[in-house]
Amino acid sequence: MTTKVFSKEDGVSAVTAPHVAKGIKEAARQKLDEFIKEETRMVKGIFQCFESPGASLEIYVKKYPGIAPFRKVMMDGFTYEVPLYVARHLNGTDVTAGALGDPATRNPQIGTCSYPVHGFLWRPGENAAPSRTGELGAPVPLVGITSRVKRFGFQSLEFAGEVA
Repeated sequence: MTTKVFSKEDGVSAVTAPHVAKGIKEAARQKLDEFIKEETRMVKGIFQCFESPGASLEIYVKKYPGIAPFRKVMMDGFTYEVPLYVARHLNGTDVTAGALGDPATRNPQIGTCSYPVHGFLWRPGENAAPSRTGELGAPVPLVGITSRVKRFGFQSLEFAGEVA
């Protein structure tokens, strides 16, 4: 097997990868390692299936590189020991989403295991938008997500004590 080396005479220019400061990469990796250490600890709780009570469901969650995916068939009302990131996923939160980005817009509520309900939004204290024609008449409300309906959840037993 032969390898061809390209030169500028061949019309090929060198392509260099963007440089990322080593300190930034190390800091990001250190922060990720802290999240992995915190979120891979096991927690005990009760799996809840709000959508169809009494049902069983296969839960599959892969979040961190190098950590094996979590896969288990869980039944409504039964007690399980799962990693913290799985419990948070079932409850619709993600601490990594809340820890990154602009502090003013951070939101750890990502809405996993729930679905949105759309409807008309009336904002109290604000004038409603005028009709599309711009004429005076009935104001037209905004359409958006008015609520979320939880499908699944995980109720922790760590703070509730032992259940008889």
